[in-house]
Amino acid sequence: MAAKEEQTTIEVVDLDAKGEQSESAHIEALAANELDKDEEKHLVWKLDRHIAPVAMGLYLIAFLDRANIGNAAVGGMTEDLNFPANGLSVATSIFYVTYVIFETPATILLRSLKPKRLIPAVVIIWGGISLANGFCRNYAQVLACRLLLGMCEAALSPCLVLYMTTFYRREELALRLCYLYMSSAISGVLGGLIAAGFLKMDGLQGLRGWQWLYIIEGALTILVGIVVFFCIANTYQSARYLNEREKWMMSVRQAQEAAFNHDDGFSWAEIRKAFTDPVIWLSGFVQLGLDVCLYGYSTFLVVIINQFGFDRIASQGITAPVYFFCALTYLVGALISMRYSVRYFVLLPLAIVTAVGYAVLIGYPPTVGGQLVGCFLAGAGIYICVGLHVTWLGQNVAGFRKRSVSVGLQQTVGNTGGVVAGQIYRSVDKPRYLIGHGVSLAFWVLAIAGMTAEYFIWRSRNAARDRMTAEEKDEVDVAGITGDHHYSFRYAL
Repeated sequence: MAAKEEQTTIEVVDLDAKGEQSESAHIEALAANELDKDEEKHLVWKLDRHIAPVAMGLYLIAFLDRANIGNAAVGGMTEDLNFPANGLSVATSIFYVTYVIFETPATILLRSLKPKRLIPAVVIIWGGISLANGFCRNYAQVLACRLLLGMCEAALSPCLVLYMTTFYRREELALRLCYLYMSSAISGVLGGLIAAGFLKMDGLQGLRGWQWLYIIEGALTILVGIVVFFCIANTYQSARYLNEREKWMMSVRQAQEAAFNHDDGFSWAEIRKAFTDPVIWLSGFVQLGLDVCLYGYSTFLVVIINQFGFDRIASQGITAPVYFFCALTYLVGALISMRYSVRYFVLLPLAIVTAVGYAVLIGYPPTVGGQLVGCFLAGAGIYICVGLHVTWLGQNVAGFRKRSVSVGLQQTVGNTGGVVAGQIYRSVDKPRYLIGHGVSLAFWVLAIAGMTAEYFIWRSRNAARDRMTAEEKDEVDVAGITGDHHYSFRYAL
């Protein structure tokens, strides 16, 4: 080990010596190193211990704070604050107006503002907004809180995805982003149980149960934001949990992934690459179809179950096993995806199960058991399709700036689905919610078709590169084509 450390120190000094070698040679020299597999495995495990819990915790509270409006509605908020007939739908949708507007700017600014500053700041602010929601006295104040909440939460999801791509190799991302998106399903498990408990506090200190739900969850979010400030590192170089040897190993990993992770600073050319790539737009519209179902399901599941005849406390508790099933399905699917390096053929069968679930809900079985089966089936593919589809794009776009814009664009288009979801589950349509389930199924089927198109486009690009001659490759090099359009890059399928 001493020899290794000595070698590491010498190499780091050489690489920091400016002017001795060009940056490209600099990267090539690092990439030529072969890492010990056991050492690298230990390194990745250390990254998981420090990054995954933070990312999962943040994503979990984000979903709790955005979706608890459904729990609060069942707990009596809509009656107490005199919501209009479509008030819950509007309050749900309006969150995504500011969410969509601020999402792409946040991803572009992440590298400049630094994750350690940007992420904790927005978490603390939205925690304060969520807490303030517990003291709202009228419908207008709730709408104001939802708009501000959407503006702050907009930064989290795409920024966490990009943050994780700077620490992990392409083939490692699927499982790690699984941790991230699986926590959205886990938030449903906890959200239902927490809401069932807080609603029993009705009348304590003169506050309603739904008010305690917002106050306590908001205070918890503020606390998490403060803790995260001390846990998150901007880059691997500033990560206090990595020793010098491990930081050198990270530099080797990044050099070997240079085509995927290179960052030449802010560049309009990289932004244009993202906006002019038709597959990025196709990915965004697929995400739109998926997100309509995700946000409709995560916000209104408790409301739907309440209409099966359960009381407000039981409705909250019954959502827990449904969400647990969603999380378990996600974990198993992500493990299969990583083990066999496949995306589309994990997404497709689970997407079909979800379509069957919506069909069951539209048919409205005569028994409560049949209706609950529809809820389980619909949720089976929602969370994993949303998460794995984001991962898929992140793996298939090279270069930090282009990837940041691409993921931001995908999420911006996709998250407009939240606006749609809020409008299709209307109070006047209960108990069957035929419009909500029918529109969700339509968007879901379109998303399946779009995913299929993505698969064939990326497969055809790989095949075209496999057929390239040496002369054609030389032309690409002479033209200066880099990133995911270079012949050496292969798209994940």
